[in-house]
Amino acid sequence: MHNSDEKPIILLVDDTPENLDVLSGILRDDYKVKVAISGERALKIAKTEPYPDLILLDVMMPEMDGFEVCQKLKSSEITKNIPVIFVTAKTEVVDEKYGFELGAVDYMTKPVNPDLVKVRVNTHVQLYQKQFENQKLAQENREILDKTLVGAMRGISHLLSWANPSAYLRAARLRAFMEGMVEELQIKGGWQLNLAATLSQIGCVALPKEEIAQFNSGRGVSVKYLNLFRKHPEIGAQTLASVPRMGTVSRIVKHQNDPLPESESYPEALEKRGIYLLGRQVLKLLLDFDHKLLGEKSTRALKSMAKDEQYDTLLVEALERVISKMEWISCALEPKKMMPGMVLEESVALPNKTGVLRKGTVLDQHTVGRIMVAFDDPMDFSLLRVKVPFKVDADGNLPISPVLFQAASCELEDKPKREVPKILVDPLIKKLFAAVKDDDPIAQESCDKLLECLANTEAESIIQQIHAQVHAYDFPSAVGLVHELAETVEISLE
Repeated sequence: MHNSDEKPIILLVDDTPENLDVLSGILRDDYKVKVAISGERALKIAKTEPYPDLILLDVMMPEMDGFEVCQKLKSSEITKNIPVIFVTAKTEVVDEKYGFELGAVDYMTKPVNPDLVKVRVNTHVQLYQKQFENQKLAQENREILDKTLVGAMRGISHLLSWANPSAYLRAARLRAFMEGMVEELQIKGGWQLNLAATLSQIGCVALPKEEIAQFNSGRGVSVKYLNLFRKHPEIGAQTLASVPRMGTVSRIVKHQNDPLPESESYPEALEKRGIYLLGRQVLKLLLDFDHKLLGEKSTRALKSMAKDEQYDTLLVEALERVISKMEWISCALEPKKMMPGMVLEESVALPNKTGVLRKGTVLDQHTVGRIMVAFDDPMDFSLLRVKVPFKVDADGNLPISPVLFQAASCELEDKPKREVPKILVDPLIKKLFAAVKDDDPIAQESCDKLLECLANTEAESIIQQIHAQVHAYDFPSAVGLVHELAETVEISLE
């Protein structure tokens, strides 16, 4: 649904351009009109924002008829609520009952009556907009409640930063990983998984902060506090269990370190698993991955986890994709593995009072040398928490984009200046480009004006090709030609 201040969007679908011309002419004064000359194109437009408010759909079309298009629209979460009106010729035999069963809201016959078209379209657009407004209001109320709950829980999490900074840093890393996984897998109810990751370390407030810092540096918890450390998930879960709507989050936190069920006991498809099971699987994967980063880089850690049968292959692959998109990754490495470009995630006191490197320090050759000299004694072994940049090649350099590489390695031909009226042409080409990308019939007007402006220039043949494509409503083919036109007259479409 688009902004309420804008015109409602009507998508016209018909394989005959003349029929599209008629309907577009009737509706374009009151609505923003988009057109499609095939069912496949219609589905693509309908699933692209801004979504249409109503679809007028021809029944008899080649390759994919209107019934099949309607069925696909109603089976998609994105388009299932968009009202569909079938348009059919009086001479065609169609099963109206079947069309209504598929989810159509009305039928119209060709040749269409302009006044009747306007009345029916207006009625169904208003009904749809009212339904959308009611749904939006209900969604906003739910979001307010969710944001209040999430905000309160994150406030509790920030208290952890005062009581146990090392535990808080780990929770922050887990939350970053989890948010990436929820987005990558498009998990419904993912807010519960994000909260579970955020609050997974809340039970660590029962432990001395020195013990958690020791654990997060790779040295483990002392025997004295080992049992209490093992109980921290249960302590955290008890804290959360009394909060409304936090039952699932509490259970995920409680069982974060427990062995996972055998793969035969749950569905293979991720979307068929309950949020509790999926949350446990993802959080356990992230906890173990984060711990493996104590001394290992992410690529090696992921390879070893991919071979371990306890981890779901689909989730490991998703984590690999999430990591590949991250600009930085937090890990703890030995001093001898420090490299220029890394960033200290916490302040480091160098042994023998040789100095302190502040949190946020970007390591260069000199700083790396200081670290290696300072930690030369094996007795001073420590893992340093750093952020490692991902967007570098094997030599530590930023990769060159294919475009820049081509520009640097190829001779660029000098293109002669075109004698075209740029002041007139620039806005017209940009308007045409916006229209063809949006499958809007208004592109026809821009084509006509450009033909006048570009007559007797070297760009005339290109605009004639665009003109033909636009008048046939073949907008996908026109997009590339508009790019070619802009390049020819040396105008940027950015």
